Amino acid sequence: MRGILFLVLFLTATAATPQTKPFSHVLLDQVLQAHVDSAGMVDYPALKASRAMLDAYVDSLGKVSPRNHPERFPTRHHELAYWINAYNASVLRGVVDAYPVASVKDIMPLGGFFSRKKFTAGGQELTLNDMENEIIRPLYQDPRIHFAVNCGARSCPPLQQRAFAGEDLDACLEKVLERFARNPQLVRLDYGNGQLQLSKILEWYGEDFIKWFPQDRNSAPANPTLVDYLLPYLPAEMASYLRQYPELRVTYDDYDWALNAQSPSP
Repeated sequence: MRGILFLVLFLTATAATPQTKPFSHVLLDQVLQAHVDSAGMVDYPALKASRAMLDAYVDSLGKVSPRNHPERFPTRHHELAYWINAYNASVLRGVVDAYPVASVKDIMPLGGFFSRKKFTAGGQELTLNDMENEIIRPLYQDPRIHFAVNCGARSCPPLQQRAFAGEDLDACLEKVLERFARNPQLVRLDYGNGQLQLSKILEWYGEDFIKWFPQDRNSAPANPTLVDYLLPYLPAEMASYLRQYPELRVTYDDYDWALNAQSPSP
């Protein structure tokens, strides 16, 4: 009941506010806090049973975006926060619409969930691939987005329990990058065999980390590598070892496309 009351009050307030007010992600914030655990897993049955806030947020995305209402996005950080949240909310909506399902790859055949299923942002129909590869990556050129967008699979970077916001986006992207780099399921070092095992994401998008390497780093190398990008965020012992052995063998894990769903209670 409290959730429904909050939704009614939010929609009433939104309708009454000037259109120059920055776009609000408060509904997605409420959804994530209610249905995502500390490991980034989603309680899809509960989300499907009480989906009003998610649906209302996705509807708001459909009406407003940085493209058709740029006045609602005062900085590039506000724009990028919108697109990251739009991607993540669209994945949640797509899964909830199809649930129960074991994997996002089962929702439409041949990868269609990402390449053919359409979502609306600011009156424009876009696929998830459109959002990521035609907007988020090329327009904002920040490789940290790969630790923020969540595709609904277990091998994705963990979904956050809060929506991204323009006001503190840079700090939040630093946080998700460090969380990723310190997660032994995504980045681990086999000291005995001298091998660095990385998430498949870092292989798929490896060029982004080199092409958009932050030039404001104090010790930015002339020819940066993927490992150079990760070094400041790794545990101290691991970073020291990698600096000592820069030619270490790097391999990549297989990607687990199973749904990022919470395990049912025993």
